[in-house]
Amino acid sequence: MIPFPTEPFELFIDVGLSYSAPHSQEVLAQNPNAFVIGIEPHPNLCSKVRGLNLGDRFHLIEAGVGEVEGELDFNIIGPDEGTSSFLNINDSFKQKGYDIVKQVKVSVITLESILDQVPWDRVTGGLFDMKSDTQGYEDKVILGLGKYMKNLNTLQIEVHTWGYYDEASDHNLVKSLLNECCVEVRNDGGNAWFKRK
Repeated sequence: MIPFPTEPFELFIDVGLSYSAPHSQEVLAQNPNAFVIGIEPHPNLCSKVRGLNLGDRFHLIEAGVGEVEGELDFNIIGPDEGTSSFLNINDSFKQKGYDIVKQVKVSVITLESILDQVPWDRVTGGLFDMKSDTQGYEDKVILGLGKYMKNLNTLQIEVHTWGYYDEASDHNLVKSLLNECCVEVRNDGGNAWFKRK
């Protein structure tokens, strides 16, 4: 069970936290009415985020996010664990000194299953903001929103993984999936920002 606030709140979903959940920390610092759900599959990074003690307006879910629920192999990539992914890395990434150092089984959930738990009558405007950085798995994240795509207010999402992962998400597909609800307002080549139409 997610311990949602009993008073009205603004909802932020942070997919892919890395070491220190910087986006979650920023939202919590800037908005005293925010409640953040952070989702991260990497066990070591989850331990580090727990050690931050982000307070009762932050809830961590240790899992990956995808189009369907289940269990998947997750690649722990070194030397920087923050680059880990469900996807395999290719030779161009290996030539930069990266490699898969371990593979672990992790739970995968859909964002729809998380958002089904939200008390929408207490969420400001019935909308939520989101950031997603999953090292090439972005299309699966968006597909997992299901019926809640219509509740998406703003989104920051990874655009490009520089060809380092096999079968990485195509940003044109992400844009087409979001086309019904959102428009891209900025793209710096690494990330893109969308807002509700």
